[in-house]
Amino acid sequence: MTLNQRLKQDLKADRYNLGHLAKEASVSRSYLYTILSGNLTPSIHVATCLAMSANKLTNSTSSTPDMFMTLATPEPDK
Repeated sequence: MTLNQRLKQDLKADRYNLGHLAKEASVSRSYLYTILSGNLTPSIHVATCLAMSANKLTNSTSSTPDMFMTLATPEPDK
């Protein structure tokens, strides 16, 4: 299960969605989706805000900043 899928499932259990997570973390939905798709690595500040917000909304402590920072795949060397 991907982080994106897990977040959706955990948030849905508490009647939230990724839009709520973005708002709670003070980032735009498009920025959050870009991070979750692995196209962008967030700053440590944004990753921390996302993890703290996810934990707050889901009443959990399982989300960490590292989870959001390691989604992006490096581009292969040319």
